Amino acid sequence: MSEPGNRRDWALALGATLTADLLIFPTVYGMLGAPILSRCVSLLIAYAFSQTLRLGMGRGIAPRAIFQVPGLWPLLAVTVLINFGLFAILNTRAPEIRPILHLLLAWTGSMLFLAFGLSRIKRLR
Repeated sequence: MSEPGNRRDWALALGATLTADLLIFPTVYGMLGAPILSRCVSLLIAYAFSQTLRLGMGRGIAPRAIFQVPGLWPLLAVTVLINFGLFAILNTRAPEIRPILHLLLAWTGSMLFLAFGLSRIKRLR
């Protein structure tokens, strides 16, 4: 995870997933109308897009660092759960606010959690 190429790969995958999710979600929400289902579908499409982009660049399908660094796979799983949880909580508690704002706040919270978790993993290594 500390190699510059690996960092660039992670940044590209995360940036592509985030951007695609933010662009795809309003369209999917407009078609489905259900915010939680739309969130799930848009995240899956965004993840597939980022993996297709990585595959097209010759980087492979799954980054090896997920399985090589202890604690990274659970950290990513909890980050996704936090993202969905924050979105669901914000959507049920403040339905008058647009769902895209819920999505932005959920991504912000989950990225802060991910940054904190990565710093802890790096410090413990």
